[in-house]
Amino acid sequence: MTDRIFFRPAIPLLASMISGITLGSWLLGYEILTYPAILLCSGIIIYNILHDKSSSFFSLIIFFALGYLLIQPWFAPRLPSNHITHFTDSCKWRITGEIDQNPSKNNNRLKLILRVETLEKDDRSFSVTGKIRVTVLGNIPELYVGDRISFISKIRSIRNFRNPGGFNYERYMKFKKIWGSAYVQGNRLVRLNQNPDKGVYRLIEEARSKISALIDKTGSGDRKDILKALITGDKSGISKNLRDEFNRAGLGHLLAISGLHIGIIATSSFMFFQWLLSHFSFFLWNAWTKKGAAILSLFPVFIYGLISGMSPSTQRAVIMVTVFLITFLFEREHDLINTLALAAILILAVFPPSLFSISFQLSFVAVFSIIYGMSMTYNSRTGVGNITNKTWHFKVLRILFSFILVSIFAILGTLPVVMHYFNQVSLVGVFANLLIIPLIGFVVVPLGLFSVFLYPLSISGASVFINLSAAVLGHALDIVGFIADLPFAAVKTITPDFFEIGCYYVLGWSILRLIGLGRKKVSDIDEDGSSVSGEAGRRLRKKTVSARKTAVIVVVIVIVIGCADAGYWLYNRFWQHDLRLTIIDVGQGSSSLIELPGGRCILIDGGGFSDNALFDVGARIIAPFLWSKKIKTIDTIILSHPNTDHLNGLLYIARHFNVKRIWTNGDVADTRSYRMFTDVIDENNIYMPEFKEMQRMYEMEGVRINILYPPDDYMIKKEKERWRDFNNNSIVIKIEFGSKSFLFPGDIMAGAERELVAIAGDELESTVLIAPHHGSKTSSTELFLRKIKPEVVIVSAGWQNRFGFPHPTVLKKFYKLGCRIFRTDINGAIAISTDGQSLKIKPFEP
Repeated sequence: MTDRIFFRPAIPLLASMISGITLGSWLLGYEILTYPAILLCSGIIIYNILHDKSSSFFSLIIFFALGYLLIQPWFAPRLPSNHITHFTDSCKWRITGEIDQNPSKNNNRLKLILRVETLEKDDRSFSVTGKIRVTVLGNIPELYVGDRISFISKIRSIRNFRNPGGFNYERYMKFKKIWGSAYVQGNRLVRLNQNPDKGVYRLIEEARSKISALIDKTGSGDRKDILKALITGDKSGISKNLRDEFNRAGLGHLLAISGLHIGIIATSSFMFFQWLLSHFSFFLWNAWTKKGAAILSLFPVFIYGLISGMSPSTQRAVIMVTVFLITFLFEREHDLINTLALAAILILAVFPPSLFSISFQLSFVAVFSIIYGMSMTYNSRTGVGNITNKTWHFKVLRILFSFILVSIFAILGTLPVVMHYFNQVSLVGVFANLLIIPLIGFVVVPLGLFSVFLYPLSISGASVFINLSAAVLGHALDIVGFIADLPFAAVKTITPDFFEIGCYYVLGWSILRLIGLGRKKVSDIDEDGSSVSGEAGRRLRKKTVSARKTAVIVVVIVIVIGCADAGYWLYNRFWQHDLRLTIIDVGQGSSSLIELPGGRCILIDGGGFSDNALFDVGARIIAPFLWSKKIKTIDTIILSHPNTDHLNGLLYIARHFNVKRIWTNGDVADTRSYRMFTDVIDENNIYMPEFKEMQRMYEMEGVRINILYPPDDYMIKKEKERWRDFNNNSIVIKIEFGSKSFLFPGDIMAGAERELVAIAGDELESTVLIAPHHGSKTSSTELFLRKIKPEVVIVSAGWQNRFGFPHPTVLKKFYKLGCRIFRTDINGAIAISTDGQSLKIKPFEP
C-alpha cells in the first residue's frame, strides 16, 4: 500500500532537502555526522524494500542530510593557503590573470571576472587561485573571454553594508565564487595575449556578438536594447528609467530570460512539432506525436538558452522545462506539481545556493501557484472554464479567461516574495501582462529567434524578420510606457518578514483548498473524477466535510496570527514609549534614523556616493532598512549640509517616501545632486522652511530637539570668513530624552567647534556623540570634547576609506576620555534605545 505522504513523492523529498540546506546555512561544521546518517538510512531502506516495508521516513532523512551536506562547501569553503582571500585589503599588487567570463559594459565602465594567476610586489611573485571582479574605468579596451591581462591595483575584500533588512552582497558574490574586487584605469591595463582558442564557448560568444550587431541595425532607442535582452540576454543597455517603467507595469520579469521565456519557446515548439509529426502516419500509429514533439522541442530550448548566455536563471529554467518535456516520454499521466518538485530537486542538487536566489524562488513559486490555483478553480462547474459551446467566440473567451487566471495566480503567488525583495507592487500587472506577454512572448521573441536561425542562410531575410520583431516591440514599449505612467500603476510597500510570508501562503493554500472542495458534488465525485456511490460515497462525503473543517480552522488560525502580528508591529511603530536611534551603515558617509515615542520618524542625512547612477545609497541601503522596520513616512528629513556623502541618499527617500518636511541650513550647492533634491521637493510639494525662520527648539512626545548651529547670520559671515565652508556650516542637532542626550554635529571642524562652544557652552554636554566629520583629525578638538563629556562615541565611516577615517589621533582622544567607541565600518549599524533613564546599545555586529 502506498504511503499517503508519497502520493506526490518529490514534494516531501524537496521539503526535506530545503530544510537541510536551510539548516546547513545557519549551523556549519557538522557534515561529518551526515555520512553515517546517509549510510545507515540507505541500509534500512534496502532492508525495507526487500521485506516490503515502508521507507518514507528514512528517505526524508537522507534528503535532509544531503541538503545539509551539499550546502557546506558554499558557506564554509576550505580555501588553500594561496587563495586570493589571503591577499586582500593589504597593498597594491601587479595582478595577472585570465578573463573568466565575457566582460559587460555599463555606465562607461567595463566589468569582468578575472581568474587570478599571479600577484607580484617588490620582485616577489606569488602563484594564487581564486576569482575577483575587475572594474575598468576610462579608456576601455576590447577584451574577451580567455584573454590574459595584467595591471596594478589593490584587491578589496567583498563586504556588506551591515544593516537590518540589507542585501547580503558578500554571500551573493561568494556563491559566484568571487572573492575580491579591483579597479583600474583602461590605459593602465595591459593585455598580455589574446585567447586564440576557438572553443564552443568562444564560438557561442561570437555568434551572440553577430546577433547583437544584427539587432543594432534595427535602429537606436529602447527597442534595440530590449530586443538584445530578450534574444541574447544582454541587459547592459537598458536604462534605469526603462527598467522602472517595466517594474511599475508589473512586467519586470520580461527583462530577464527565465522560466517564462523558456516556457513560451518550449510550448510554441511543442505545438509546432506535434502538428508537424501528426502528418506522418508512423508517428500516429505508434502514438509518438507527443513524445517526438517533446524530444524535438529540447533543441530550440537549448539553443535559445545558449544564445541568451545561459545565465543562472536561464540554466534553471532550461532544467525545469527539460524535466517537464521528458515526462512526456513515460506512458502514464504525470502530475505537474510532482514534476515541478523533481525539477527543483535536480537544480538544488546541482547548485544548492539556488535556494537563496530570487529568480529561483520567484520562478518556482509562480509556476506552483499557477498549477495549484488552476487545478482548484479553473474546472469549476459554474465558471467559464466549463463552457461546452464550441463556437469560436466561446473558445476565445475560455482562452482569455484562462490567461487572466494564470496572470492572477502568478501575481498573487509571487506577491509576498516581490514585496520582500523589491518593495513594490504593480496594481496594473494583470492588465499589462494580458496585453504585453502575447506580443513579446508569441510574436517578438519567435520572430527574433527565427531571424537568428535564418541568419546563416540569408542575412537579408534575417534583417526583415528582426526589423519586424523590433517594430512590434516598439508598439509594445509604447503600451508599457502608457501603463507605467498611470499614477496608480504601482505602490511602494513595506517588507514582510519570512513569518508573514509563511502565513500568507498557508492562508492562500487554505482558501484555494476550500474553493477546490466547494466546486465538487461531494455526493458522487471522487478526487480523481470518478463516480462514487453507496458506502464509498458516504466515506468520501465524510472525508470532504472533514477537509473543509480543517481548511476553515487553518484560515481562522492564520487570520488570528496575522492580527497578532499586525498588533505587534503597530505597537512597535506607534505605541512604544522609548526613544530609538539607528546610526545606519552607509559606508563613507552619514545617516541616522530617529524614532520618537509615538512613531514619528526623523532622518538625519542620507549618506551617498559621488554618483547615484553607479550606486544609490538611498535605494540600496536606507530604503530597504526603513521598509524592514515598516516605515513609509518620514516626518522630518534633516540635511546637515549639501555634500554628496550626506545628500545623495536622500534623493530616493524624498521621491519615494511620504516626507512631510525638510530642514536644511540654507546652503546651496551648485551640483546636479542638489538641483535634483530641490526638484523632488517641488514635485512632491514637501514643506521646507527657510533656516532663519525655523525655531531653534522643538518638543515632541517628551523629546527635545535643539538646533545649536550654525548661527542665524552665518550666511553673511561666510562671505568674509573663508573657513565657513559646507562642512563648517553643518546643522548641529542635540536630541534630549529624560537624562539621556545625543549630539549630531554633522561635519563641523575645528573652526566651527570653537564657535559652537562659545555659543552653546555647557549645553553641549551629551551622553552620546556622533563623531564630527567621520572622525577626521581636523575635528574633535580637545575643547569641544571637554564640553560634551560623551560616554559613548559613534563613528560613521567606510571600511578602509581613502581618507583614513577615523584618524588614530582622534580615537586616542576618545579613549583618553574613557568613551565607549562604536564604528559603522566595524560594527555595522548601531541601534540605540532609551527610556530616558537607561541606555541600550546594540551593534549589528558586536
